[in-house]
Amino acid sequence: MIRKLYLLSFLVLLVFPVASFGQANAIDAAVNGYVVDSSKSSITGSQITLTNVSTGTSQETNTDANGYYRFPLVHVGTYRLEATADGFHKTTQEGIVLNVGQEARIDIALSVGSTSQTVEVEAGANILDTGTSTIGAVLDQHEIENLPIASRNLFNYLLLSPGVIGIPTSTFSTTQFTFGGTERSQWNLDGLDNTQHGTSRQIRLIIVTPEAVAQTQTLSNGYSAEFGRAAGGQINVLLKSGTNQYHGSALGQWRPLDLQAIPTLAKAQPDRSWWDVAFTLGGPIIKDKLFFFGQFENNPYTLPNPITITPANAAALGLSANQIGTAPFGETYRTLVGKVDFNLNAKNSGYIRYARFTNQQPNNASGLSIVDRGSHYVDHQNGGGVQLATVLSDRLLNELRFGVIQRDTGNFPLANASPYGNALINISSVANIGYSSLTTTTTTERSSSVLDNLTWTRGRHTFKFGGEYDHELFANLSGTAPTFTFSGLALDKQSGRKAVSSLDQFLNTTSGATDPATGKPYTYTFLTTYSGTPNIRIAFNFLNFFAQDEIRFSQNFSLNVGARYEAILFPTFDAQAPYPLSRSIPNDYTDIAPRLGMTWSPFRNGKTVVHAAYGMYYDVPGLATFYNAAQVNGHRLLSYQVAGGTTGAPVFPNTPDLSGSAFQVKPNITAFDPSFHNAYQHQANLQVQQDLGHNYQLTVGYQFASLRHGLYYTDTNLTPTGNTLADSRPIFAGTANRPNTNFGAINLIRSGANTNFNGGFLTLQKRISRGLEFTVNYMYSHALSENIGEGGSVSDPTNLRRDYGNADNDTRHNLVIQGIYQPTVTAHSWRWLNGFELSSMTFMNSGYPINPIAGTDLNQDGVINDRPIFVSRNSLRGSGLSQEDAQIKRYFNFGERFHVAAFAQAENLLNTNNLNCNTTTGCTGAVINAVNTSNFLAEQSARTSRNMQFGMSLKF
Repeated sequence: MIRKLYLLSFLVLLVFPVASFGQANAIDAAVNGYVVDSSKSSITGSQITLTNVSTGTSQETNTDANGYYRFPLVHVGTYRLEATADGFHKTTQEGIVLNVGQEARIDIALSVGSTSQTVEVEAGANILDTGTSTIGAVLDQHEIENLPIASRNLFNYLLLSPGVIGIPTSTFSTTQFTFGGTERSQWNLDGLDNTQHGTSRQIRLIIVTPEAVAQTQTLSNGYSAEFGRAAGGQINVLLKSGTNQYHGSALGQWRPLDLQAIPTLAKAQPDRSWWDVAFTLGGPIIKDKLFFFGQFENNPYTLPNPITITPANAAALGLSANQIGTAPFGETYRTLVGKVDFNLNAKNSGYIRYARFTNQQPNNASGLSIVDRGSHYVDHQNGGGVQLATVLSDRLLNELRFGVIQRDTGNFPLANASPYGNALINISSVANIGYSSLTTTTTTERSSSVLDNLTWTRGRHTFKFGGEYDHELFANLSGTAPTFTFSGLALDKQSGRKAVSSLDQFLNTTSGATDPATGKPYTYTFLTTYSGTPNIRIAFNFLNFFAQDEIRFSQNFSLNVGARYEAILFPTFDAQAPYPLSRSIPNDYTDIAPRLGMTWSPFRNGKTVVHAAYGMYYDVPGLATFYNAAQVNGHRLLSYQVAGGTTGAPVFPNTPDLSGSAFQVKPNITAFDPSFHNAYQHQANLQVQQDLGHNYQLTVGYQFASLRHGLYYTDTNLTPTGNTLADSRPIFAGTANRPNTNFGAINLIRSGANTNFNGGFLTLQKRISRGLEFTVNYMYSHALSENIGEGGSVSDPTNLRRDYGNADNDTRHNLVIQGIYQPTVTAHSWRWLNGFELSSMTFMNSGYPINPIAGTDLNQDGVINDRPIFVSRNSLRGSGLSQEDAQIKRYFNFGERFHVAAFAQAENLLNTNNLNCNTTTGCTGAVINAVNTSNFLAEQSARTSRNMQFGMSLKF
């Protein structure tokens, strides 16, 4: 079957180069409209020319019998549109700004007269998106460059889009957000896959920063068949390109320590630092033909981690001063982008680009670990891509893209020579000492993709066909350092020996003292070791095809119909795995997803547009679930645990090979349900957009999403007792009484978790005029689920439905506001305000759920996730989020080419104490959620306090 799929994809790519709604392209825009005379009659054969004013490139087409014209693939930028026809004045429209994925409707009215005379109109594309049925938004370069982004994390901007609910981040960690109640998402960079599939929650594979980005596009519901591989939303990032003029920038900013607020839960200001520099340069290599753009950014910060080993314990262990106090934690982020755009001729154009992001952490030791116990963390992300767009005729266009992107991460020990050999020593509640080369861990994820799209305009139809092949390779190394644990000894009444602390147990062991209770030397509590193969290399393959037709029934009504096919080609796992259901994953080759969209402008003035869409969206699951199952399968990598003092136990600190011994731990393994299916989501929306005049637009809409076949797991190696709790939950015989004695937990991956999301939203947008632009997004929604659908465990292994309730990411009210204001004052006494700019972003929500747990294993399934009797899942709610980010900037212009700006920027300006909630577990991890504790619901993790930074920038 797999060979047939490969052959099919090869034939399609060669014979019928491969569709989307005319509504949205991956990296381009589209322009269409009708040409009419003064009586509104169609003009056939009018010549239409669209010219990019920055690069000089142009496209030409003619109107059809209905007076209709269309440019289906247009690079983002600023354009001039010209229309000529015999017997009519030539008409030119200037200042048409096109965004990624935009379907700009520009109708042209020609007046009778000589073609030698030109009628000039200064007009942008209609603010109403007359060609899309998607819920989403585009952030353009002006907003990216001027909105406050203290963290430098570009993806915080995604929260400004309608249909997106989430929480901004203060570092380069991935912004938390959901689409329709799930965290499932597909990331694209310049139209190529940029998704890290190795984690349970899909995130970006390579990071880029704002200075390198031209536009971002977020699609949260109802997007076209060109996009897929996620039962949620789409994130598209478009990098900047060079033009016919040289442009560049330099940016520098820093955070004075005295102006930073003390972290919310800290007692004192930590000794920390943060600064950032960034540079860009772009321009022509050959005018109108070849252009370049480059970017570099360096952003280090330091935030030493406290080592909490007490001085008395450090002295008892003989630790030197450099092993306690603080560990020099910090991170250094660097980004590098290079891009070349080319126009080979009037028919062929494209780009070649390279992007790199690195992160270095010198030492991540903290808490009870000595400084040398820490590791040096590295994260290297590299990616390249190329596109060739070919105009086969004025009605037929082809896009071919290829890209490879790779992320390599690793934790490497700082020291390799330890007094205890290659072993680690954990002294409970005292210190973690020792270090080992076997703590090294590495992960590699490499994604290679090739895709081809063909767009064909014929009469009332715009067809688009496409195909894509992706190859995901993973190569991981697990840490296998042996570990001695000293937990202390209880009082022995028979010998009269008093209780022994974990510290004294260790000191007595190392000195060779005799334990009066046993008459033997003191020893460790237990030793953990490993044997087998710690590394794995495994690959997954993906085939995707789509076809779609946009049908224009009239000038004010169009219908988009399409379908997408997706197949995941799972690898075959270890044939020697002792449990049969761990050897392979059932393949599902029947995933066809229909898409339907409608756009209707009911009134002649075109100021009202109604959008509606429905579609199915298949998902790519977190592949870590699968490659971890291939690694820990009861055969490849085994663990051993030896209680100190038992017969055959090694003498401290020896760590012999225990392979084949009776000390092997019964492995916890992952298996796959034979009825496994890929998850998918139903999406639907209804929107009404109204042009209010004076550059205002209002959108009111409804959004629905429902995930089906979401992943979850249950432990099938439990013995029921026949007894139940008062609320009918079954009680098991515990982990010591497994029915299959060869294994510990047998976690069976199933596909049956469901989510349901309903939301109403309102968007008020003001395009820039009189120096002011802003957008307000408000959503009221309710998300329900049994499980997040990414492979999580359930509280009752026999009944998934028992967990149905408020989703972890459910927040009823979500409000996001962003705005930029540049005052223009004519009054003499206030002219000093000219040149200032104020910008802000506001994030507010009504709080995420808290899931209360009993704090004990009520049903004896070995998992401490049981809720109290008769308490539903996520029945409590944390406090809401309120964060205001702001910036004030002052521009200084030197001639027409050079622009200098000084600015001050604040993150969490009002220094609000916000719980450190997230969209995966809600507010559960931010508070104590065990009801059997004295500090139930006490805050234990908070979001960032106020950060202040100052900087200057130069642009030319």
